[in-house]
Amino acid sequence: MKETILSIITVNFNNNRGLINTLESVKQQSFTSYEHIIIDANSSDGSKETIIQYAKETTHLTYWISEPDNGIYYGMNKGIEQAHGEYLYFLNSGDCLKEDVLSQIQFDGTQYIYCDITVILPDNYKLQVQYPDHINTALLLIRDTFCHQACFIHHSLFNGYRYNTNYTIVSDWIHIIHSIVIKNCSYKHIPIDIADYDGGGFSATNPSVGPKERDKWLRENLLEIHYRTLMDTNKILTDLEQTRNCLSIYQNSELRDIIPLISHTRKFSKRMKELIILLYKINNIFSKSKAK
Repeated sequence: MKETILSIITVNFNNNRGLINTLESVKQQSFTSYEHIIIDANSSDGSKETIIQYAKETTHLTYWISEPDNGIYYGMNKGIEQAHGEYLYFLNSGDCLKEDVLSQIQFDGTQYIYCDITVILPDNYKLQVQYPDHINTALLLIRDTFCHQACFIHHSLFNGYRYNTNYTIVSDWIHIIHSIVIKNCSYKHIPIDIADYDGGGFSATNPSVGPKERDKWLRENLLEIHYRTLMDTNKILTDLEQTRNCLSIYQNSELRDIIPLISHTRKFSKRMKELIILLYKINNIFSKSKAK
């Protein structure tokens, strides 16, 4: 029996419309060496009926189940238990593969293969994310990560490992840290836009949860001195970004040419600052009056 190269795992809960789009994007692939596994969390919106119909239309659906669970990582772990492919790929309901894109991926045994991705934000605003060829370990620890919809993960990286269900958002990031930083697995970047990622999910509507969970994991798994070093690095990077933003504002400002003039002496600069603030306040008063 020919080995299956790819296991596509789809987790769904009451997102029938998104699930239909996801399944359609999978059916349109010319790449055939894959199995599809669907883990549904006992949806009540017609999703189960969609899966049943999909099972009639394809031989690639090797396993599906619909039962209550406790969140996305429980579902992803269930999918891992059923996967037989050399690589695992998590494409959840609402996420869609680009047209015939899987045929462009070289599954050559590299343990972590990551591509680029398009994030679909509310109002159909599209944000294209292009990842670097080289992974900076420090940045990966404190801020960077890869959407799991961009990653093809070698099955061996799940031997004896499952996603941590104590977290709601960052367990896939933890697995990246475990694989790339701790185990020093092989990785490569393929500069292909692989999928449209539904950016309107839990992490988007709860933006503070991810940083808090990441900080919790770092505190619990790093020595205090290493944790402090990382936080200092993050502060330096944040300050640099703010400086770049200020420089960008300065370069694009109509006041750019007069700033050197009013900065001639410290006393004059102070007076000009007070005058500009006064003019700004007066302008706000008149703007509010016009709005009424």
